[in-house]
Amino acid sequence: MSTLMVDAVDVHKSFGHLEVLQGVDLTVGSGEVTCLIGPSGSGKSTFLRCINHLERIDSGRLYVAGELIGYRRVGNHLQELSEKEIAGQRRRIGMVFQRFNLFPHMTALQNIAEAPQRVLRRTKSEAEQEARELLDRVGLSGREDHYPAQLSGGQQQRVAIARALAMRPELMLFDEPTSALDPELVGEVLQVMRDLARSGMTMVVVTHEMGFAREVADQVAFLDGGRVVERGSAGDVLGSPNHERTRSFLAQVL
Repeated sequence: MSTLMVDAVDVHKSFGHLEVLQGVDLTVGSGEVTCLIGPSGSGKSTFLRCINHLERIDSGRLYVAGELIGYRRVGNHLQELSEKEIAGQRRRIGMVFQRFNLFPHMTALQNIAEAPQRVLRRTKSEAEQEARELLDRVGLSGREDHYPAQLSGGQQQRVAIARALAMRPELMLFDEPTSALDPELVGEVLQVMRDLARSGMTMVVVTHEMGFAREVADQVAFLDGGRVVERGSAGDVLGSPNHERTRSFLAQVL
């Protein structure tokens, strides 16, 4: 058994009267890749954002590497951590969004090196050297001095992945990282993610790329209506799902 990196226990989350997560239970082992699939509005992205406390859960528990995320236990109650403490927890968790969110006034190198200098107190030379290595890792060697506006969408997303990796996270979260890209640019981002998976990075990926999920995922979880309807190996869930709702969904997207 691998050590658990993510352990979600009966996680609930509502926005007003809309209950988006209705008791999500999910575990992700260290070094594993889990792909979350399902229709729009099923709670996939909300659940991902709860893992690093970008969204506060209403009830349940979320642990990363055995640490309760966002709260501390005080007697029989939970007390929310301070913003500084939550920021400390987030350092261990990299996140890549649909939109790249790069600083437009900074070069690719500066975008990657900024947080390690400010947050991890690395020297400028150390941070920039690692930024160059990460740009090479994501196939962008030679683009160090390019600004986001000078890069394609796929290149910007690869810079965003490198920026997340610069914080040396234990866990990487991807929220539909290719959904904003032109179709011909999707492959270059997925290749970087494949390489990350092969390196042993623990990843939770919200995706509509079923071929990628089939190839890379150790586990696929199908969400619908704020619940995990079915989960298992990629071959089982995508190839021979047990639940009728999963079969209906896959019939529409495969």
